[in-house]
Amino acid sequence: MKAANCRLMCVGFESPKQDMLNGIHKGTTKEMQFRFMKDTKKAGLLVNGCFILGLPGDTEKTIDETVRFAKQLNPDTAQFYPIMVYPGLEAYQWAKRNNYLTTEDYSKWLTKDGLHSTTISRPELSDTKLLEFCDKARREFYMRPAYITKKILQSIIGPGELKRNLKSSRTFFKYMLRDNANQQ
Repeated sequence: MKAANCRLMCVGFESPKQDMLNGIHKGTTKEMQFRFMKDTKKAGLLVNGCFILGLPGDTEKTIDETVRFAKQLNPDTAQFYPIMVYPGLEAYQWAKRNNYLTTEDYSKWLTKDGLHSTTISRPELSDTKLLEFCDKARREFYMRPAYITKKILQSIIGPGELKRNLKSSRTFFKYMLRDNANQQ
């Protein structure tokens, strides 16, 4: 892929917990995910890692484990999404069967800004709490001194990355500032 000029891959890691990976029929293991990251770094490919918070069986403790796992994998960028369930999927049936759906009105499945929301609210993990965990995960991942240093070095070594990194950081801080203002 690198020889064909691929520079970045978007990869759904989802969770480090095997029972959750099995529950969504992912077909991977934590060990496979670590090996994949090692191989992509060796090949010089960047990875955007995606993680789902709120999978069936997720708790505050397992969400913290997922965030730690994301930091251990250390992809170039990371996205933390709340669980999204769609009609026709097994997860949708699970949510509906357990009365976890907050709405079936599809217009409410995204925020007014077009960002992912969640229509799942469980007694032990409410929709509001889940969205707060996603924001906290983003802050923890991107505000690490080691990550910031890596991005500065990446911008110096690869000037083509400078523009992308500046744009990404502006978007991140704009989102986090707006989110903090909305919470106050």
